[in-house]
Amino acid sequence: MTMAPSLPTYLQIFQPYPLHTPLFTTNNGIFRTRPSKQPVPKKLSFSATNLSLQQTNTSPIKQTTTNDLVDFEDRTTRFRIKGLVDRITSLSSSNSKTQMMVQILENRDAEFQTISDFNHLLMALVVAHEPEVCLSIFKELPSFEVEPDCCTYSIMIRCHCEKNDVDEAKKVLEGVLDNGSQPDAATVTVLVNSLCKRGKVQKAMEVFELMGKVGSRPGVQAYNCLLKGLSYVGKVEQAFDMLMGMKGTSLEPDVYSYTAVMDGLCKVGRSDEAMELLNEAVEMGLAPNVVAFNTLLQGYSREGRPMEGVSVLKMMQKHGCVPDCISYSTVLHGLLKWNEVLAALEVYKEMVGLGLEVNVRIMGALVRRLCKRSWKERGLLQDAEEVFEKMKERGLVVDHRTLEVMVQTLCREKRFDEAFANLNDMVRLGYSAGAFTFHNVIQGLCSRGKVDEGVSTFILLHASGGIPDRISYDVLIKELNARGRVSCASYLFGAALKQGLVPNRVPMLCEYYEIEEGGTVTDTEELVTSQQLKLA
Repeated sequence: MTMAPSLPTYLQIFQPYPLHTPLFTTNNGIFRTRPSKQPVPKKLSFSATNLSLQQTNTSPIKQTTTNDLVDFEDRTTRFRIKGLVDRITSLSSSNSKTQMMVQILENRDAEFQTISDFNHLLMALVVAHEPEVCLSIFKELPSFEVEPDCCTYSIMIRCHCEKNDVDEAKKVLEGVLDNGSQPDAATVTVLVNSLCKRGKVQKAMEVFELMGKVGSRPGVQAYNCLLKGLSYVGKVEQAFDMLMGMKGTSLEPDVYSYTAVMDGLCKVGRSDEAMELLNEAVEMGLAPNVVAFNTLLQGYSREGRPMEGVSVLKMMQKHGCVPDCISYSTVLHGLLKWNEVLAALEVYKEMVGLGLEVNVRIMGALVRRLCKRSWKERGLLQDAEEVFEKMKERGLVVDHRTLEVMVQTLCREKRFDEAFANLNDMVRLGYSAGAFTFHNVIQGLCSRGKVDEGVSTFILLHASGGIPDRISYDVLIKELNARGRVSCASYLFGAALKQGLVPNRVPMLCEYYEIEEGGTVTDTEELVTSQQLKLA
């Protein structure tokens, strides 16, 4: 059997090659090409992942490799495609797509002569996310007197998937199979994955049927995509049966197969069955990864069983799987959602001890839960303050509800100066607290003899767009009267009247006015009317 020609070396690929006539010309944005004088090469079979030349087998089905998209076996090929991707990327940022390809094909040091050369270019365009240009060049291949091979069609399947045109990709696959060729397993996986991501699970299963008709079976990666797709659309039983059918065959399920079905079970409230699958995978000698455990954690959280999630965290460590930030955050969120505050605090401390950053919303929820729990249990406010200060140290913007709950808790603890400072932060951040919260701070400050701070709190209430209630006016006017600050008390009294409020407390000036008139004004409403006239 004649050996396939070897791939060009690095020096051969990048040696200067003068082009006397343009390979591509344009007319209204349409590619026109100069026909190549090179002879038509012998038909070859390619893998879109390997991209190394393979001589066509005499059998009607051409078997190809199953490497991943970027796992090219040939180093020279891999290097060339990477160079093309870099070139395309740099051009696409400053040129139109038509100009881009003219520059690549005219100015590139290497000449594009064989189908292998064009396959490299087409794959580079797919990797560079330029599917439209890839399709344009594919249509022009006959002008170069080169014939697309199996590798070319595999690349075009990927190209259509990149364009989100999975129906067209499926048609290309059907054409390839009708011609007696077979794309590599990785290309089939790309197509199945694209179909499943768009919820077209039935069409994905049709791909499996097509492959079965030509005596080929997709790889385990394609089955994993289908398992995930079935679970995504709620066909959990079908996914489970397929998983069981894979056992004991050449397509022995891997940890990703189990994880896909576990995810489907957890989403429909069957986390215990998912745990059974995990145990089965372990018995088979598979090492569960963090994704599998996180799937269980999310399931238990949804079902209102957050303490089970804590047990799963310990199980992860037992199996040598290090929980990540998602693992801890999922458990912490579930514990807070179902009001397991003390357990949530322990998980939070463990996260901080490991150097993991906690989400700002979760930290805020933890502060609020600890504050409210501290109203009945002593000692938890200190923990709440530590989390609260940690948020500030990280420069995080504390949300409105967390600040307000902290102010309320500090007021209950008679720590009015700190409550006043947090109220200032709320207004500075553009938040507005309820009048009741402001009243608590005002009353607390005045009870401590800090009437100036109380008046400042009153002004903050106005600044945040709030409306003071009668109680706040009464507390301040009383305290100002006690200190003989008649002018300030009168100002507040007048402000209340303008808002339509009639405080129960009146400034000392009003009392003096009543006495001076010989007690003729005795009714409160008459007194208010007299004061309104005086202020006017």
